Amino acid sequence: MKREEYLYAIESILFVSPKPVKIEKIASTLGLDKGSILELLSELENNLKGTGINIAFEKNKVQMVPNQTYRRFFEKFIKKKKITLSRNLIEVIGLILKKKRTKDEIDKIRGVNSTRVINELLKLGYIEKEFFEGKIYYKVTNKFIDTLPEDIRENLESKLFKL
Repeated sequence: MKREEYLYAIESILFVSPKPVKIEKIASTLGLDKGSILELLSELENNLKGTGINIAFEKNKVQMVPNQTYRRFFEKFIKKKKITLSRNLIEVIGLILKKKRTKDEIDKIRGVNSTRVINELLKLGYIEKEFFEGKIYYKVTNKFIDTLPEDIRENLESKLFKL
């Protein structure tokens, strides 16, 4: 394949993916090494400058995101539905936001069974499961982060991505 075809392939993969894609996954899909993918992603990022789409890097993942310059338009178009979270939901998501936790850790900290609350947060798409060393950990999703006001989100992201 030509370089241009690889760029279009990466752009297509990112466009159809609803969540960040591991750079290694793109590399294995296209049969290229990680360094080549990073170069192509950088080129794609430059090609998209000044458009309505940006490329966002998050640790070893990448995603297409809307250009924040046009936020007022896409927010108006989407009209986010406000969801009121109960105190229990806020408490649990706060614990998970601080660090990934298992259900047992959450139950121990809260002193009560958190199954219902965790299931509700999973249903809302605000947390997701991550399997590590035979345990299920819960972590917040980009969907939850996106519901936060911009100033809080920027402050939070600067702290989260330093970890």
